[in-house]
Amino acid sequence: MKHFIVGPVEMYPCTKEIYQNDYLYFRTEEFGNIVKDNINKLSKLIGNNTPDSLIYLTMSGTGAMEAVVENCTTAQDKVLVINGGSFGKRFKELLTYHNIANDSIDLKWNEALTIEHFSAYENKNYTMLFVNLHETSTGQLYDINIIKDFCKRNNLMLVVDAISTFLADEFDMEKFGIDATIISSQKGLCLSPGLSFVSLSERMLKKVNSITKPVTKYTDFKDYFLNIKRGQTPYTPAVFIMYELREILKHIDECGGLKNWLNTIAEKCNYFREKAKGIGLNIPDTYNLSNMLTPIICDDCNANEIVKTLRDKYSLCVNPCGGEIGEKMFRVSHIGNTTIKDFDNLIEKISLTIKEIRSKQ
Repeated sequence: MKHFIVGPVEMYPCTKEIYQNDYLYFRTEEFGNIVKDNINKLSKLIGNNTPDSLIYLTMSGTGAMEAVVENCTTAQDKVLVINGGSFGKRFKELLTYHNIANDSIDLKWNEALTIEHFSAYENKNYTMLFVNLHETSTGQLYDINIIKDFCKRNNLMLVVDAISTFLADEFDMEKFGIDATIISSQKGLCLSPGLSFVSLSERMLKKVNSITKPVTKYTDFKDYFLNIKRGQTPYTPAVFIMYELREILKHIDECGGLKNWLNTIAEKCNYFREKAKGIGLNIPDTYNLSNMLTPIICDDCNANEIVKTLRDKYSLCVNPCGGEIGEKMFRVSHIGNTTIKDFDNLIEKISLTIKEIRSKQ
């Protein structure tokens, strides 16, 4: 099976081989040094130069989202959420669950976020803004500059779920004034699922340290930041994924570093989109797209049937969509260990699949 999904992605050989190798007991100085080296390199890729400002959690991305809500917000906060799909909705649900006052900018699935959306929320005493910078469910990449400027004008802390934009699009915490970043192992990092990372700005670190006690002891950030100084976590981590992380960070360096890595993703993305348009596939043009994935609108075929046929007949796995657009759209990822040749094969099989489905109608 060849995977063109957003996570877990098609892994690289250097990380797939990890489970065949020896490993250290994680409560050792040697393992702690591996962790500290990984964290330092990852912080640079994220664009955060604040020392000891990144921790890792053995949990899914949603778990990290909730941990940020628990550790970075208080009853005194008033949060504005960008709700443009499944993951924006999830942030709103988590904030509401934890009784944090919030409002949301609600977007239709094919509606672009613009500066006009923010006009009704100026000077309304919000303290924070939460956004899934790339709304994975639709493919929309929000304009970080619009969001940054709004937060700056209104003195808001900015919390960004970058799980499906990090290592696919430009991302820099300090450049864009981001106070908390959430990423996970199974997307841009191309690792096994199970680890999430939270990186905080200096002012968010101060806020976290001022909060007496979060709801959940397991996700108490103060404990994690205390332990990360020696490369440890309060509880048992996903040890092997930390070894995978070491290898993928080394692989990114060997590929020429971050800029070359992003260029390669963009090249695969642009190549696929040109080929897709060449066979008449419909790509949304009402909003900006991330390089991570391409959504395909199905005008006269059931998208779920296309996804199923590609998987069952051709061993090609692409992402279905859920909710109201489940039958209208599927998504193709451009991250992971895939090549131009792989995308040529995928385009050919998508074309054959659509012709086959149409012939039965």
